[in-house]
Amino acid sequence: MLVAKRAFTLLFLCLRFVVSQSDTSLLPTSWENVQYSRTVDVSRSYTQESIDLQIKNVDDKPISEYYFVLPEDVFEKISLFSAKLRKVDAILDSAILPQQTFTANGKAVKVGVVQLPSPIEPGQEAKIVVNIAYNCNRQPYPGHVELGEKQSLRLSTNKYPISAYNTKTYSLGFKGSLSFSEQESVGSDAMACQMKGNTFSCVSQESVAAYRDPVPISVVFEHNLPLTRVTNLERAVWISHWASTLQFEEYYELINDAAPLKSGFSRAEYMRGQHALKQSGHLTALEMVLPEDSEEHYFTDLVGAVSTFKVLKNHLFLKPRYPLFGGWKYNFTIGWTNQLSQFLRVEDATQESYVLSVPALNGPDDTFYDRMNLSVYLPEEAEVLDVWCPLPITSTEVTTEKSYFDLNKGHTKVSLELKNVVDTVARSEVFIRYKFSSTSFYKKPFSIATSVFVVLMAYYLLKQTTYMIEE
Repeated sequence: MLVAKRAFTLLFLCLRFVVSQSDTSLLPTSWENVQYSRTVDVSRSYTQESIDLQIKNVDDKPISEYYFVLPEDVFEKISLFSAKLRKVDAILDSAILPQQTFTANGKAVKVGVVQLPSPIEPGQEAKIVVNIAYNCNRQPYPGHVELGEKQSLRLSTNKYPISAYNTKTYSLGFKGSLSFSEQESVGSDAMACQMKGNTFSCVSQESVAAYRDPVPISVVFEHNLPLTRVTNLERAVWISHWASTLQFEEYYELINDAAPLKSGFSRAEYMRGQHALKQSGHLTALEMVLPEDSEEHYFTDLVGAVSTFKVLKNHLFLKPRYPLFGGWKYNFTIGWTNQLSQFLRVEDATQESYVLSVPALNGPDDTFYDRMNLSVYLPEEAEVLDVWCPLPITSTEVTTEKSYFDLNKGHTKVSLELKNVVDTVARSEVFIRYKFSSTSFYKKPFSIATSVFVVLMAYYLLKQTTYMIEE
């Protein structure tokens, strides 16, 4: 695996001659898409796509890199870009070139690279699946709804692929809703769309040229669920070797992107119609999956403590003070505690080094995160050796921050900044290797004891000192 990673790094170094330019004509045209099957899943609060590719090497030499083109608006809100071999489920090395914007037919695009496990010989084929997730180009349709009215969304995308290679057979499908309909488009197009079971399918009767001019398509579908989006998440993890605990605290700034109410909110009508019990675009509760054996849970907002929460095994159910309709916001904080032994392992007892693994996310299901900051607070004087996160990180910083009874430098703080995160990464883990000596372990209580002793001795000496002035 390490050799593969290094080879993939060398690939990007070799691509410097490409990324220094901006014309897609400089990208190699070594492949042909024998079959390009694109499936758009609209069941969640963000859009997921699965592109099933059967590709053929039309070059005169073995090729192991496949270039995948993305519209720039999708790239700005993309949270997942991955590739695997079809049927084998073998994950392939893949990445987007974030610093370079290409131009195809006057439109700005981004390019991702998929590294195949071995070069494909001329005339031979390979089958891969590319998965992407993003949150753009979808909005409520129409823009407002009445209380209790069903909600529909409109998704705008390209009808044909913007591929770097010619495509022989192409199909587009939408799934994740019970009803789909295509809005009337400007101009004529031979690619007809129709419902087939639970899928809205469009099949091209002709081949598609590389970098074909975009043909927009707008699909309206029923989605009578909240569109939960966290604009900002501050996730803090505090490690205590003395108490052998791991304390989690999360601050959420949340908004529901569903259709706003047309006539405003009426509490009486809401209660009379029992809308809290009906499926709708408003958000009444949140469910979070916590680590096993968590304890000391709490739930607060800007007003104070919120008692409407419940813990069932490792599930935390939150009920905000009010239902969140389209465009409504809610800020809150939750926290809990786990045993440190669940997440910490001793790497080398003689070197006094440890490996900490914490979940990247424990938030609610079906949620998109615009921005997320993960801060891990290690004990005072801990030395960070390495930080590894499987998710794309915009910045990593190691600093110190003082907290209660920190009399020296303060806690070692590891901060990770992420953007465009989806709830499906909750299984991902962040690993931190660090050294924490036994001397540092005892230094803090010794410093506290010394400080208390000095204060008490100073108080005692001051009590013994006479400040009276004799006449």
